[in-house]
Amino acid sequence: MIYRFAIISAALLLLSGMASGQPAADDLVSRCVLSAGDNTTYLKDFRVQLPETAPDAATPVYKANMYLMKNMKYRFSVCDAPESKGELVVTIYDQGKELISSYNKGTGKRYPSVDFICNKTGLYTLWYNFRDGKQGSGVGVVCMIR
Repeated sequence: MIYRFAIISAALLLLSGMASGQPAADDLVSRCVLSAGDNTTYLKDFRVQLPETAPDAATPVYKANMYLMKNMKYRFSVCDAPESKGELVVTIYDQGKELISSYNKGTGKRYPSVDFICNKTGLYTLWYNFRDGKQGSGVGVVCMIR
C-alpha cells in the first residue's frame, strides 16, 4: 500500500514538473490574441524560439506555411516573451516575394501587428525572426479581421 502511494506520488510530481513550462507560453499566446483586437477571430499561433545569430552566419528564421483566402483581411501580431532579448518580427512571402513585414527597414520601426488583405488564394510563407539576430522567444498570432 505504501509502495503504491509512493509510486503514484512520484508520477504526479514528475507530470506536474513537465507541464510547468506550458502555462507561461499559453499566457503569452492569450495576451497576444487579445492584443490583436476585438474585431478579430483567432486562427493560429506560432511559438518561436531562436538562438542568437552566430558570427558570419545567416540570421536564424522560423518558417511556416499558411493557406490564405482571397478577399480576406488578416492581422499578424507578434509578442515577445518577457525574458526575450530580441524583438520578434513577421514577414509574409508569396513565392519568395516579400509582401509585408512588421519591421520597416527604412525607418527601423517595428510594429506589434500588420494587416494584410489577401488578393490571391494560396499558400503563403511566414518568416519569424528576431531583430538584429538577437536570441529570443515569442509568439506570432494570425487572426482574421471581421
